[in-house]
Amino acid sequence: MSKVNAILMALAFIMLFGAGVAALTLSLRASSNIDHAVEALKIRSELKEIMSLVQDAEIGQRGFLLTRDPQYLEPYNAARLFIDRRLTALQALVERDSEQAARLERLKEATRQRLQETDTTIALGREGRFGEALTIISRDQGKALMDEIRTIILEARAAESARHDERAEKMISSRAWLSTSLIGALCASLVLAILSFQLTRHQFATVTSKRDQLIALNEELEARVRERTQELEIARERAEAETNRAEYERGRVELLLREVTHRVGNNLAMVSSLLRMQQAKLDDDAARSAIETARGRIQTISTAQRRLRLGDDLQSTAVDGLLEAVVSDLADSALGGTAMSISGHFDPLVVSARDATTLAVVLGELISNAIKHAFDGRESGTIRASFTIGSNHIPCMVVEDDGIGLDPSDDSKRRSGLGSMIIESLSRQYGGEIEKRTNEHGGTSIIIRLPKLQIVDANTVEQRDEQ
Repeated sequence: MSKVNAILMALAFIMLFGAGVAALTLSLRASSNIDHAVEALKIRSELKEIMSLVQDAEIGQRGFLLTRDPQYLEPYNAARLFIDRRLTALQALVERDSEQAARLERLKEATRQRLQETDTTIALGREGRFGEALTIISRDQGKALMDEIRTIILEARAAESARHDERAEKMISSRAWLSTSLIGALCASLVLAILSFQLTRHQFATVTSKRDQLIALNEELEARVRERTQELEIARERAEAETNRAEYERGRVELLLREVTHRVGNNLAMVSSLLRMQQAKLDDDAARSAIETARGRIQTISTAQRRLRLGDDLQSTAVDGLLEAVVSDLADSALGGTAMSISGHFDPLVVSARDATTLAVVLGELISNAIKHAFDGRESGTIRASFTIGSNHIPCMVVEDDGIGLDPSDDSKRRSGLGSMIIESLSRQYGGEIEKRTNEHGGTSIIIRLPKLQIVDANTVEQRDEQ
C-alpha cells in the first residue's frame, strides 16, 4: 500500500508540474500572438493612410487642372510631405517579412511613378499648359498606376488579415490547452487529497507535515495561475484599447473627409456667387456670357462636392442622387421664369468618387448645351437626362430634347466650343463614344457610352447615412 501511494503521489506531482509548465508556455505564446496582432493593426493602418495620401494627391491634381485654382494644390502638397514618412514607417514594420517587404517595394515604385506623373501635370498647369497636362491624364496611365497601388495595398491588407486569423486560431487552441492543463492540475490536486486522507490513518504526524507542504504548493500554483490569468486579461484589455483607438481614428478620418468635401463644395458655391456679382457689373454681353458659363460649371462641381456621400470603403458613392442634384440645380438656376422643364432617370449605380464628379460635370455640360441651343425662338420645351446600364452591360448617359433638332452647319462651331471639348475630354477617359442623332420628337439625342467606367456592385457597398 505504501509503495502504491508513493507511485500515485509521484504521478500527481508530475501532473502538477506539467500543468504549470504548460500554463507558462501557453501564456508566453498568447503574449507573442497579441504582439503580432497589434503589429498587424499598425501595418493595416499605415497601408490605409498611404492610400489616402495618394488619393489626396490625385484629387489635388485633378481639381487644380479642372478649375485652375491653386487652392486645390493644398491636399497634393500635404500628401507629398507625408507619404515618404509613411512608407518609411511601413518599411520598419515589415522588414522581417520578406513577402510584405517585396510588396512594399512594388508599392514604393508604383507610388513613385504615380507622383512623378502628378508632379509633371501640375508643373505644366503652373506654366499655363493645361492642355498638355490634360492630354497626359487622358492616357489613363495614372489610373492604371492607381489601380496597381490599390491592388498592392489590398493584397498586403489581405495577407495581414490572413495572418491575424491564423494567430487568432492559435490563441483559441492555446486557451483550450490551458484549460486542459488547469483540469489536469485540479485532478492532480484531487489525487493528492485522497492520498493524504488515506495516509492520515497510518502516519498522522508525517502526513500532516506533507499535507501542509502540498497545500502550500497548491496555493503557489493557484497564485501563479491567477497571476498569469491577470496578465492575459491585461493584454486582452490593451488589445481592445488598440482596436477601439483604431476605430476612433478611422471615424475621425471619415469625419474629416466629409468636412473637407463639404467645405470644398461651399467654397465653390461662394466662388459662383462672386462670379454672379461680377457678372452683374459687366456691360459687355460676351464677357457676361463667358462668366455665366464659367459660373455654371463651377456650380455643377460645387453641387457634386456638396452632395457627395462616400461608402464605407471611402472610395465609392451612389451616382443617382448626385446626378439628380445636378439636374435640380440646373433647373432652378437656368429655367427660372420659363416654360421649359428638365427630368432625369438615373439607375442607383455605385462608382468611385472621382468618377462620380466627372459624370456630374459631363451631365451638366450636356444639359447646359441643350438649354442654350435646343430651343432657339421657342418658349417651351422638355429636356430628359438618364444614366443607366445599356446593352452589353455598358454604362450609358443620354440627354435628349424636343427642340429644333440638329443643324449640320452649326455642329462644327459647337464641337469647337469649350463645353464640347470638356465633354469629349472627360468622356475619353472611359473610352467614351459620343453619338448625336435626331429623335422621334424632332429634337436632338446625345448618347455617350462609357465602356471603361468601372461600376461597383451596389450590394457590396453600404452607403453612409447623412449626418
